[in-house]
Amino acid sequence: MQIFENFMEKSIADKLEENILSIPWYFQSKTADYSTLGKGDGSFQRDLPNMKETLFFVNLVGCEEHGTTAQDARHFVPIIQKLEQVTGRSFMDRIIRIKADLYVQCADYPANHYHQPHIDMWNDEEQRPDDAEIFLYYVDDSDGDTFFFKEEFGAKEYTTTYRSNPVKGKGVLFHNNVVHSSSPPVNHVRRMTVNFVFGR
Repeated sequence: MQIFENFMEKSIADKLEENILSIPWYFQSKTADYSTLGKGDGSFQRDLPNMKETLFFVNLVGCEEHGTTAQDARHFVPIIQKLEQVTGRSFMDRIIRIKADLYVQCADYPANHYHQPHIDMWNDEEQRPDDAEIFLYYVDDSDGDTFFFKEEFGAKEYTTTYRSNPVKGKGVLFHNNVVHSSSPPVNHVRRMTVNFVFGR
């Protein structure tokens, strides 16, 4: 895992926040859907300790029902270009998915709780995480940490190894097999992130 505390310059980060706020947002009642895994009845990973779901809004770039137009997608290009610059590696030609998330304030959310622990891309045929890289970019200053866990996906409970606080312009790069989870803001009105999946 690579953590970039000052990934994006403030002037560009400010413009990105303004632009990403302008894209359409689509309501979601839960952060991850495992209805097809396990017994196929939606019970898989639903009774984990310290897990509490909240509503949020999403935009999946390129997804007809929950996505942007090609014109809107231009807002995310500077983030990928910066990632290539700071790592010296190619990412633009490896894009699998871009997903913007907007979590709303939940003032009574319990401490040390989190949304559904998950991985971003799952191979149903081989029953394993896809070989991919994830880059998480924080769009605004907020609260509501991202939790990273020690166990492999499918564990009966998870142990937190790292918590990343939302700071505008910060980024975290990690492998798709790392189980992680969001949490909603308690003290701020919103929390926005952009999640990139890159093929290997």
